Amino acid sequence: MESWRKQFAALLTVQLLVSTAHGMFIPLLPGFLHVIGHVSGESLYIWSGVIFSANFVAMMVAIPFLGRIGDRYGRKPVMLWSGLGMAIITALMPLAAEPWQLALLRLLQGCFTGILPFTMVLVLIGAPDKQVGVSAGKLQVMGETGSLIGPLIASSLLSFLSVRGAYPAMSVFILLATICVLLFVKDKTQETNEVSRPKGTLLADWQQIWHTKPLPSLLISALCVNFAFVGTNPILPYYVQKSTHVFSFFNNQWLLGITLSATSFAVIIFSPILGRLSDRIGPLLLLKIATSTAFFLCLVQAITHLYPLILVCRFLLGLCVAGMMPNIQAQVRKLARQGMEGQTFAMVNAWMFLGCLLGPLLGGVIMARFGVEGWFTTAMIVYAISFWQSFRISRVQSMTVQPERGHVTIAEIGAK
Repeated sequence: MESWRKQFAALLTVQLLVSTAHGMFIPLLPGFLHVIGHVSGESLYIWSGVIFSANFVAMMVAIPFLGRIGDRYGRKPVMLWSGLGMAIITALMPLAAEPWQLALLRLLQGCFTGILPFTMVLVLIGAPDKQVGVSAGKLQVMGETGSLIGPLIASSLLSFLSVRGAYPAMSVFILLATICVLLFVKDKTQETNEVSRPKGTLLADWQQIWHTKPLPSLLISALCVNFAFVGTNPILPYYVQKSTHVFSFFNNQWLLGITLSATSFAVIIFSPILGRLSDRIGPLLLLKIATSTAFFLCLVQAITHLYPLILVCRFLLGLCVAGMMPNIQAQVRKLARQGMEGQTFAMVNAWMFLGCLLGPLLGGVIMARFGVEGWFTTAMIVYAISFWQSFRISRVQSMTVQPERGHVTIAEIGAK
């Protein structure tokens, strides 16, 4: 247990540092586009979506191969390679002179995507069985803490630095996370998985994982959650600028930082509480409540332009996020087969990245053509789909034979 606590502390630190670097990118993007390309109007919305999404295109392609490499040869080497590559690419971003060059650098950055996904894998497979939910919740707390302080750090840097001068700070945080992996993270799972490592092809392994029910429903739910949540981030700067302000003593940059941080602040408060509750009553009920509540919060945001109400909705959405992704990951952990944990979570991450890709990309187009109301209406529909998937998961679980009657698990039903 003591060894796990040290490992867990190191992984939480890695999650915090990398998430802080990612959180800094959002406030920097609009100003950087104006500097390098004098982009404005509808083109600003579209370029913001393209650049924000480019990272996830490469992630979707790279993560299946990284998952297989991690299962076979170790997750720590993949994390080190990813962290170093990400730090270098981020340091090159201030050199971009055109919007397409920044999009290309974001695409290259996505090839080095192993550090956060494997942090999640090591936490979920290393946590004691009765602490999976709370461990996933604490991991999300660190991620959202980074998302909370990242925009605030970037907004503060813009007060006395140019937008180009603020980018190197992102590389510093990523490099510190890589050093933490090198010095403190141990990958002992490779020793126990020596015999059970996958022997087939990547396609055969993915087919086997896909047919494990109710994993497909969990994947669709993960895609929907990330589509709606991440897709809103590039839109928030323009949403806040056009809202009815009552806090006149804050400038637009600080209002944006507060809005982006409100959701993360709620996640920080509620993730450990909901994680413990999930371990006691099961994650599925919380997933249903969270997705249905997020649906109604999007409805409110679609019809209001009053900044205080927007801020309240963003805070309450953080409570929903705390009840969605950790519970999806905790359910996936029960379905992952020994020796294929990396590939199983790689499939989950691929669908998450697909949501992160489609959300900002389509969000920019929807925002340009239908306004903010059109985007939040789309997000409502997506959360409704996730809510429907939770009932499909319930139906599969109801088919599970009770252990005392037949010792049949959900994973075994899926395999059949």
